[in-house]
Amino acid sequence: MKKAVGFAFGRVILAGLACALIGGAPSGAAAGTAGDLQEAKEKGKIAFVLVTEPGAAGVREAERVVGDAVKKSGKAVMVRLDRSDPDNASLVSRYRLAGPQIPLVLVLAPNGVIVGGVLAEGMTTEGLLGMVPTRREAELIEILQAGRSVLVLASRNGQAGEDTAFAACEKARVMADGKLAIVRVDMADKAEQAFLRKLRIDPGSEKPVTVVISNRGQVTGSFEGPADPTALVQASSKAAGGCCSGGKRKGAVCKPKG
Repeated sequence: MKKAVGFAFGRVILAGLACALIGGAPSGAAAGTAGDLQEAKEKGKIAFVLVTEPGAAGVREAERVVGDAVKKSGKAVMVRLDRSDPDNASLVSRYRLAGPQIPLVLVLAPNGVIVGGVLAEGMTTEGLLGMVPTRREAELIEILQAGRSVLVLASRNGQAGEDTAFAACEKARVMADGKLAIVRVDMADKAEQAFLRKLRIDPGSEKPVTVVISNRGQVTGSFEGPADPTALVQASSKAAGGCCSGGKRKGAVCKPKG
């Protein structure tokens, strides 16, 4: 069954920073802030990047909130980025940090991908932790930032139709000629339940579920059971809110407009 058409996948990102997400994290060993970010990525840790500059108000409170988030997460670090420091000029340019109000906090997933940002004013520990993606969610975001559409296949080991559903996704991936990737999610994985909820996937489903996400980060189709590879490819290139190809076929039902 096709559902949740028009649901925009992603996080709340500060205006002016959206384009910076495509850049990803800096690569290579480096000293200072860049080095701290690289080290966090190598260790598979979440990085809360606190962006400041001398004289900025509210820095101490922001440090407290971020520090609490680091403690509660147990797998995160706080990285300070002084945007007035010449050594950070490349990071300021890459992430477009010259203009936004500060202090602010960027959130980097364990794979080094930026998944969101929030102004420190009004920021809460729970809000920051809520921005941390699951492992598969971070994988999805990285693919989207590379400009490709994604098929998220949720299933359980040994589930009826699992192999057939994956084969359909694999065929669609080949048909899309490099423009489509596959992310597999175990419905039984407790660590991925929040991700499944965002995609409106019932972890108790008796059938595998394939969710199609366009390269704009919008859900454009959702199919229960093995899907038609052609319908998957066509749905991956549709804009959210439109009826995906296959909407009147068995296994896919288009959500009515409005």
